[in-house]
Amino acid sequence: MLSLAVVLDAGFWSVLTDSRQLGLATLIAAGAILFGFLVRRVWPRSMNPLLFGWLSATALVALLAYLGVATAGFVLALFIAAAILIAILALVFN
Repeated sequence: MLSLAVVLDAGFWSVLTDSRQLGLATLIAAGAILFGFLVRRVWPRSMNPLLFGWLSATALVALLAYLGVATAGFVLALFIAAAILIAILALVFN
């Protein structure tokens, strides 16, 4: 079990103040986006490759967060915020 100090240190805002965690978050996001792009290119066109590319990138980040990478939780929150923003923009401009 993690101590309270470790949990508080790995909070949402600590990622923005620590350059090492910010770099790790950037690498996780870039790797997930690249993975999602590769899935999108391989996925058949008749089966909505954009959706499955986005879902595979999000699933990769969620798996890292589940395995205990604290910075992946920050990236997962950013991915969810981006999905909400895209959904709002789709409703407004469609």
